[in-house]
Amino acid sequence: MRGHILLCFFLIPFLSINHNANVFPANAYLLGDECSMLLHFKNNLIFNPTISKKLTLWSQSEDCCHWHGVTCKEGRVIALDLSREFISGGLLNSSVLFGLQYLQSLNLAFNNFSSVIPSELCKLNNLRYVNFSNAGFEGQIPYEIFHLRRLVTLDLSSSISSPHSLKLGKPNMAMLLQNLTEITELYLDGIAISAKGQEWFHALSSLHNLHVLSMSSCNISGPIHASIAKLMSLTVLKLSYNNMSGTVPDSLTNLSNLVILQLRSCGLNGSFPKDIFLMPSLEVLDISDNQHLTGSLPNFQPRGSVRDLNLSETSFTGNVPGAISNLKLLSTIDISYCQFNGTLPSSMSELTQLVYLDLSSNNFSGPLPSFNMSKNLTYLSLSHNSLTGVLPSSHFEGLKNLANIDLGFNFFIGNLPLSLLKLPYLRELKLPFNQLTGILDESVITSPTLEMLDLDSNHLEGPIPLSIFNLRTLEVIQLNSNKFNGTLQLDLIRRLSNLTTLGLSYNNLSVDIYSTYDRDSSPFPALRNIMLASCKLRGIPAFVKSQSTLLHLDLDDNEIQGTIPYWIWQLKYLVILNLSKNFLTKLEGNVWNFSSNLLHLDLSSNQLQGPFPFLPTFVNILDYSNNRFNSVIPADIGNRLPFVTQLSLSNNSFHGQIPESFLNASHLLLLDLSHNNFVGTIPRCFAKLSSTLRVLNFGGNKLQGYIPDTLPTSCSLQLLDLNNNLLDGTIPTSLAFCQKLQVLNLGRNLLTDKFPCFLSKISTLRIMDLRLNKLHGSIGCAKSRGDWEMLHMIDVAFNNFSGAIPGVLLNRCKAMMRDNENVGPEFGHFFIDIIDNYDPKNFKELMSLLDKSIVAKLAKLVAHIPRSILDQGSSEPYKVDLTQYQNSILITNKGQQIKLDKIQRAFTYVDMSSNNFEGSIPIELMQFKAMMALNLSNNAFSGHIPSSIENLKNLESLDLSNNSLSGEIPRELASLNFLAYLNLSNNDLVGEIPKGTQIQTFDGDSFEGNEKLCGSPLTRNCSNSGMPTPETPQSHSKNSIDWSLLSVELGFIFGFGVFIIPLLFWKRWSFWYSKQMDEIFHKIIPQLDFAYEHQRGHTRQTLRRRY
Repeated sequence: MRGHILLCFFLIPFLSINHNANVFPANAYLLGDECSMLLHFKNNLIFNPTISKKLTLWSQSEDCCHWHGVTCKEGRVIALDLSREFISGGLLNSSVLFGLQYLQSLNLAFNNFSSVIPSELCKLNNLRYVNFSNAGFEGQIPYEIFHLRRLVTLDLSSSISSPHSLKLGKPNMAMLLQNLTEITELYLDGIAISAKGQEWFHALSSLHNLHVLSMSSCNISGPIHASIAKLMSLTVLKLSYNNMSGTVPDSLTNLSNLVILQLRSCGLNGSFPKDIFLMPSLEVLDISDNQHLTGSLPNFQPRGSVRDLNLSETSFTGNVPGAISNLKLLSTIDISYCQFNGTLPSSMSELTQLVYLDLSSNNFSGPLPSFNMSKNLTYLSLSHNSLTGVLPSSHFEGLKNLANIDLGFNFFIGNLPLSLLKLPYLRELKLPFNQLTGILDESVITSPTLEMLDLDSNHLEGPIPLSIFNLRTLEVIQLNSNKFNGTLQLDLIRRLSNLTTLGLSYNNLSVDIYSTYDRDSSPFPALRNIMLASCKLRGIPAFVKSQSTLLHLDLDDNEIQGTIPYWIWQLKYLVILNLSKNFLTKLEGNVWNFSSNLLHLDLSSNQLQGPFPFLPTFVNILDYSNNRFNSVIPADIGNRLPFVTQLSLSNNSFHGQIPESFLNASHLLLLDLSHNNFVGTIPRCFAKLSSTLRVLNFGGNKLQGYIPDTLPTSCSLQLLDLNNNLLDGTIPTSLAFCQKLQVLNLGRNLLTDKFPCFLSKISTLRIMDLRLNKLHGSIGCAKSRGDWEMLHMIDVAFNNFSGAIPGVLLNRCKAMMRDNENVGPEFGHFFIDIIDNYDPKNFKELMSLLDKSIVAKLAKLVAHIPRSILDQGSSEPYKVDLTQYQNSILITNKGQQIKLDKIQRAFTYVDMSSNNFEGSIPIELMQFKAMMALNLSNNAFSGHIPSSIENLKNLESLDLSNNSLSGEIPRELASLNFLAYLNLSNNDLVGEIPKGTQIQTFDGDSFEGNEKLCGSPLTRNCSNSGMPTPETPQSHSKNSIDWSLLSVELGFIFGFGVFIIPLLFWKRWSFWYSKQMDEIFHKIIPQLDFAYEHQRGHTRQTLRRRY
């Protein structure tokens, strides 16, 4: 027995050796085979060996388990990672890959295979981890890939910008996913899936082990189905950039393990469930870019887990709750472009982990809370709000990591805080459009890394510190629209080699373009934007000629004389050129057929003359107004301007007919050809253009014929000005289709029609000018419906209207009845919005307003410009003016003809003078509390002046002269404290002029022609009865004729009287003679036209000059 035991101990080592001899040679054989397969696989692949970090190191002399990207276990290859190897092909020729039967993980991410996914992949039955993200695969995803039952992670995602795209065409989702029972992570971002969202969500709800579901940009449509809540293990849900077009289900709150929820840009609407904010595990919430999604922030509970919160570009409202300080881990807040309001809670200063804070473009008010405890803060933006108060220096102390700060477009006052200007890593400082004051000291800006300094549109004064030009890192200087003064040598910018934007416009500066500073011979920086408007420049800076990458040049409102140089058109990147308001006289050379990338060209208000200048093909805004051009317009102008939206040629001497080719300018929003010498009829294209045009101004020309009555129901006109032409016929009834019309000016023409009652259908009408035509009849509109909610200027003077002014018509003028003490937003100048709600806050928004062809061209020109610089340029103050059109109008006010170049929204004006109106002054007119000027002169009004005239508290001008008004002047007239002009002459008023009021400050001319009126300022005294005292004999004798002085002159007078007396006293002869003489003068002088005057109830036909 003992011998057997010893024998066993003796044989054990040999048995072990024999066992190893049987096992390891077999494994070595298998591994050698797999290594051979991998080498064969490598040789079939197409890759760049110079930049490869894995494949290029594979060597036959080395065990493949030691190769980079290869992982082995128990002598078998179980993982292959060839990500980022710049592989561009060869996979389809490498079937040996699918012989690696023990492979569990395959990573081919971030390559460029440019082929379909091999269907043979299903042969790798042991695969658990597949990562093909951004691998360049394209075409249909093979359904066989979903047969890999052991898959735990499947990543087929690709970025939005990828040129390759995978797709799942018409899949049966339930069948595809039924095999993936072990799947925990599914990434399908960027795959075009042609299936409804409901089908997807039902199929996904069976994957109970799913932890991560990422399906952004998958073309999924339909609402988020409530069945998604069955995935109770879900920690990550990313569905951004799909067209969900529905509400967010409350059932999402059942996903108690959810850590990340991203639903960005999904077309969501309705109210967002507030309880989602309070989910215990939620750390990242992104529901941004869902403009119709509403909601508000909850009262966050203590120890909240949210780290990143992004609600930007939604319709969330309400306040930011003070309980936001409970989110102690919060590092990113972006609630920009929402509708939040109220004051910002001071508790925000307790968010010590903040890194990124963007509250811009909301309605926040009140002071700025301190963030000096947020030591990690790098980005701070609260622009485009209504924040007020000073900016305490203590708010920014200790923020050593702060790199970007944007507090622009608020109402901050006081000086710039010193601590803000000395932050060590500050790169961008933006405080435009505030009310900051004070002087910038030489030593105030010391941030060594500053790249952008934007202090546009404040009240800063004093000289610009020269130390700014020592900040070598500066790329953007925006100091426009302040009160800086002194002389600045432009040569200083040579120091700033990185400078791309220079804005010094609209200060009190004198920029010297000729002197040199310290004889610096350094080259000028390569600028993209030069804004030197209103800088007293005496010429175009010479260095501009060499600025080959210049995009924007603004030199308007300077003292530049002479010729526009030819080289300026050769700046191939130039897209904006503004040389307006100078003294330029001509263009150098022939530029008619010159190729240009200009999108905006403004040469207005110069002294340019000669033929029509050139037409840049891609131009969007073109302004040649207020010059001396004197040629015809090219017949094909509309064909040559396919992208133009605004074209102004007003106040020149262009002549000929208006071309029909304007119809081909299909993007045209504004066309102003006013105050030229155009003749002929209104072109037929007028009616079709009105579908897109907002502003059409042909006023001040010599156009004849009818106004076309073919306006479409889609009419978009907001302003139509045809005044001061020779147009006749009727007012087109199709104007009623222009439901957005705000200004209608048909004055000073030859129109013969009745009052256009159909205009009452246009509730948006603000200004109606029908002055000096041949309109007739009553202005009663009994059958018309609708109110003029906004009409505040009515001028129907110098027509032949008759009858009483109906109170029903006046009751429709609702804007006239408002109290100017509560006008609110109606203060300020009136203008037409060429583009609705134009307020581009960034470059992306600006591009959305342009034609796609223009956007593509512009994108190439600005491809290398940082986004922050582009965003800053998109909100330039001058760009707002480009989308607003201000129309001038002639009125008669305070006894004088006045041209209103800028019309106040609150200015209310009624002129019905020089017609045949009769009856009493309508009592409804006394309800016009907002009215500032009223002219009813030269009519046949009778009766008393209403005592309710005291309601017209804002009245500044009142003209009731040349009527048949009777009775006493109401004492209530004395309560009109703003009355600056009064004319009651040539009526039948009686009694004493009210005493002790400002009425007596007017001249006697205001009351002349009322024989029974007495008292100051007239020379007629009043008796005790309040009537004029009778004249004394002495006064009568002073005015009597002394016949004793007459002599032989009587003979001459008698002979002359034989001819004159019949004309004076025989009414028939007198009328005949006056009529004949009027007809002769009317034919000789075409500027004269017939008008009708009324004095003491009698109507007279007279000749008046047409304006």
